[in-house]
Amino acid sequence: MSPQSLQIGSSLTSMILLSVAAATDLKQRRIPNGIVAAVAAIGLTQGIIARPGQVWLSLLVAFIVLYGLGTLAHHQVIGGGDAKLISAVTLLVPPAGAGQILIDITLAGGVLSCIYLLARYALGSLPAASSGAGEVARPEAGIALTVRTERVRIAAGGPLPYAVAVLGGALIYSTRGLV
Repeated sequence: MSPQSLQIGSSLTSMILLSVAAATDLKQRRIPNGIVAAVAAIGLTQGIIARPGQVWLSLLVAFIVLYGLGTLAHHQVIGGGDAKLISAVTLLVPPAGAGQILIDITLAGGVLSCIYLLARYALGSLPAASSGAGEVARPEAGIALTVRTERVRIAAGGPLPYAVAVLGGALIYSTRGLV
């Protein structure tokens, strides 16, 4: 297997894992530790193969990011899963690219925040969804349940599913051809 095909395979796998993390965060506001560990392992393996002399620097950058974001998570500014996932994502890129992927994640988070603020404003002008007296309540599942739950979270000003922004930032970074 060539280094280029290994790079493509690991990038694709990490994007799939980030997509699962985003979907789980959207549904449950939770990011599984197993996904975070898998993303970190892919990034570390990729670093050992592609840039063995810089692995220590990648680990240092990831630790600094985890420490900084972990402090914010301790003060409940961001979620702990978000802090761990963002730190793991920095291992997917060369140490020199860590700043750029963090900027891309931040920009994607800003877009996500704007979408949620607009949705909250729009939901404030809509009547609350409720079943009428004569209606039979139908059990919801899948996407319908996720949409209803998210509507309630948005209206209540709940937290953002920031793994969606992490995925967005990683996609922005990778579309530049930098990964």
